[in-house]
This record gives sequence, structure tokens and C-alpha cells, in this order.
Amino acid sequence: MSAHSEHFRIEEVAPGVWAALAGPTGACVSNAGIIDLGDRTLVFDTFMTPQAGRDLREAAERLTGRPAALVVNSHHHDDHIRGNQAFGSADIIGTVRMIELIESGRPGDLDVYAEGVRAWIADLDRQLADPEVPARNELALSRRMAGEVLASLPDLTITVPTSSFADELIVEGEARQAHLLSYGGGHTDSDAFVFLPDCGVLFAGDLLWVESHPWGGDGHLDEWIDIVYRMNELRPRTVVPGHGTVAAFEYARVFSRYLTFLCDIVRQAEASSMPVVKLADHPIPPEYGGWDATRRFRTTLEALGRRAGLPAA
Repeated sequence: MSAHSEHFRIEEVAPGVWAALAGPTGACVSNAGIIDLGDRTLVFDTFMTPQAGRDLREAAERLTGRPAALVVNSHHHDDHIRGNQAFGSADIIGTVRMIELIESGRPGDLDVYAEGVRAWIADLDRQLADPEVPARNELALSRRMAGEVLASLPDLTITVPTSSFADELIVEGEARQAHLLSYGGGHTDSDAFVFLPDCGVLFAGDLLWVESHPWGGDGHLDEWIDIVYRMNELRPRTVVPGHGTVAAFEYARVFSRYLTFLCDIVRQAEASSMPVVKLADHPIPPEYGGWDATRRFRTTLEALGRRAGLPAA
């Protein structure tokens, strides 16, 4: 049974467990998950736009034979929660702090917000008009995403979780348990993930990125590294990351080294009062040079430098 969409592709990672991996349209740029609990269907994250969220809802129903009863949000960033509205009467679950961040971050006047998106599109078009522009593929994906976001605004409703948990919530199903966990804040002030003990699958949200430079400007790097180490104590075998491809959990070692590398750069910059502009010019080491989203390496360093109180220039 095909459950693919133009916006994402489906990959079965264990019996009754599927990753929904972002495709090229820009309607979703992060990953999601579908979990058959036996008597209920759980969806993990809902993508950037309602249009991708609707396709995800339909895919979950086709794969499991029932509508999604539960939706778990990993964190408050738009690319993981704006499809929430497509899930009707499903119980949407997040942490208390995550819910606060979603509510405080929702756009006020959508007309004003749309003007900002149009200005973003105009800037991307200007950059893409240069045939020599660096990272053209990244810019092109951002342009497609901006177009999909703009198209979604007439019908957009920011839908916040309807239920909350603190550190752990075990959802009992007829076929399996789903452990909803939060170890605090790493990628953001509050991050949640889902672990399935019966098959060793971990849906990590943006706590893990596979061969893609992560956004770290809202994060707490030391805590983030600790969270990844704590995840290892669960003995997961397979990870579905927030961005990138499905991988063996051993990949977390690579990602932890990358986060440590970012920490070291920022600490060295603090020790020398390095300006943010110089910090952001730090070269990408060869072992990370082939990762996606090289522009995000620079923007993350800029954000971390500002948060550390480094001089602008």
C-alpha cells in the first residue's frame, strides 16, 4: 500500500513503524513519524505546513487503517508543528514549556506576517538571480519552502498541544508501548522524543540531525550533548532524526562530536573576545564539509556568538 506524498516519502523502519522523510517541495523540511500501537495510531511531528500535515494524516490512516488518535510534538519550531491543525480531534501532546513557546511564538497579524514572507521570497529571488551564488541548492529549497508557507497562510491556524507531560509519559497500546520522554532543553528550551522499546526505534526530533548542520541558535549546547548521551542509555538501535536520513543510533557519536566542536569554538571565541563576524567565518572541518545546509553552520555560530555576548564586529 503506497502512502507516499509529493511532499515526503515513507520508509518502514520496523513492523508498524514508519518514518516520513521530507521531500523536495518545501512544504515540509523536517521528518515525522507514524507508529501503530495496535489499537491506536500515534504521529510524531506534523511538518511545516497544513498541506503536508494533511498528507501525513492520510498516510497514517492508510498505513494503520485508522485515524491518528495521538500526535506528539518534539519542540516548538514551526517546521515541526504547523501541520497540527490537520489532525482534527487527535490529542496533541507536548511539554508544558513547549506549549508556552508555541503560544508565544504564533504570528499576530497574519497579513503583516505575509508581508514578511513576501519580502523573504524577494530576497531569495534576488540571490538566486546570481548564477554564481554559493549554496544554490539550499537557497532554492528555502525559496520553495517560503512559497509553500505563503500559500498556507489563508487557512493557517496555529494549533497548540491539548495535553502536556513533564519528563515521561508511557502510552500503552495493544501491540507496543511508546515512551514519550523529555530530558529538558538541548536544541530548544524544551525537547521531547519518542522511544519504542520493543523495536529499539527512537524518534529524536531535532535532538539529532544526520549529515546536516543543525540549527543551534535556540539551544543549550552543553545540555544538548548530555541529552544525546542519556539517549544512549535507552539502548536504541535505529534513530529517525529531525533532519536527514534514518540511521543506526551509533551515528549519535558523530553528532555529539560535532556539538562538542561547536562548544569549543564558542569557548575559544569567548576567551579572546572574538567578534561575532569573525567567529562566523570559522571554516567547516573536512569531516563535516559534505553535510547539508552549510549556510546554517554560519548562522548558528552567529547566533551562539550573540548569545555569548561577543562584540558584533
